Amino acid sequence: MEIAIFGAGSTGCYLAGQLCLSGLKVTLICRPAIKQKIIANNGITLSDYQGFNQTVMPQALITDITQQSSINGKFDLVFVTLKCHQVSTIANQLMAITHDHSSIIFMQNGFGSFDSIKDSLDHYALLQGITPFNVLQLPNGVFHKGTEGVFTLQKNPHTVAIQSALIRHGFGCDIAADFTPMIYGKLLLNLNNALNAVTNLPIKQQLSHYKNRRVLAKAMKEWLAVCEAADIQLHQYTKVKPTWLPTILSLPNWLFKLVAKQMLDIDPKARSSMWQDIQAKRKTEVDFINGAVVSIGEIYGVKTPVNRAIVEHIKQLEQRH
Repeated sequence: MEIAIFGAGSTGCYLAGQLCLSGLKVTLICRPAIKQKIIANNGITLSDYQGFNQTVMPQALITDITQQSSINGKFDLVFVTLKCHQVSTIANQLMAITHDHSSIIFMQNGFGSFDSIKDSLDHYALLQGITPFNVLQLPNGVFHKGTEGVFTLQKNPHTVAIQSALIRHGFGCDIAADFTPMIYGKLLLNLNNALNAVTNLPIKQQLSHYKNRRVLAKAMKEWLAVCEAADIQLHQYTKVKPTWLPTILSLPNWLFKLVAKQMLDIDPKARSSMWQDIQAKRKTEVDFINGAVVSIGEIYGVKTPVNRAIVEHIKQLEQRH
């Protein structure tokens, strides 16, 4: 099985590293800066908050897919790890590197990006995937997993084979046939991405402050209210039910530290991808995350003032940077 990671940034490189270490053939389609970093450091180095550290070199690194001579045939499976706002324009590029029986897996956060392209590729096996953990890009080609979780993929023969390879080599991977609860449940956790960027603190430090947790709890309550109005069940990614998270986050510091030890079992340096985007002066995905809470809330008549304010704050940070 020939696999490509299209738009390999932090998450894409971590995924590529795990796939390569599991004995799979992986080609990275990435920015020149990522390619240079990987070559200069003799591969992708994966590390995590539990002490894992290993380096591997992908089968190939490509920066321009229009150079067909650089690509050895067509890919059987393509993981799209671009940012949400970049997805709608890549249909022709994906068609150029796939065949009629290829699977394309979209690994974006939030809502809207998948709908923006699926009609253009309706003759392919189009799937979705989730990264329920934090990846921070560090110097020297290191991609660091700072929180718990495993890649979660929508079920088809290609992803079942991926799961088997990852598990066989000591990596976790979850498979789900119905992905709607997965996407809705993941958005609940993603609501902290923007708040982490706003506070400009590592996630562990951010969650140690009661006021920060209260804002997150309010944002989560709004999304839970929207999901209730839409009659959508949320997948449970944490040790507790999604509906309990706002209550736990609202506990006093001393009690929160006792009850939520697992929630704080993360790398002290871990930060959200939106924080990384703000620091790198890149457009964020806030419209597809907190903005989605606002837009879907409007459809069901649910007020979402906290998420609306978060979107506005991130927009200000984007302009400032």
